[in-house]
Amino acid sequence: MTVSQWLGLSLTLLLLALVMLAGVFAVLRRRREDALPKEGWLTDEMVGDIIRYGSLSGVFVPEEALDMDEISKEEERFWTETWDESEPYWD
Repeated sequence: MTVSQWLGLSLTLLLLALVMLAGVFAVLRRRREDALPKEGWLTDEMVGDIIRYGSLSGVFVPEEALDMDEISKEEERFWTETWDESEPYWD
């Protein structure tokens, strides 16, 4: 082989390696983007809504996903429950 053939082969292999490396980075970037939370997962925006408004909008939590009767019963049971007074340990 001549010098020009070796040089051409080396540059071709280098170009091929760079294309393959770019492909690997593209696949890794795409996987990272796909791994981000989808709709329905608790995101920073959702946490901000909970802090600001005290609840999430129906966009994130559909009404049919919640059993409102069960929630009402649990809330009523919680507020009607009696609590024992704490014992003072320092007396």
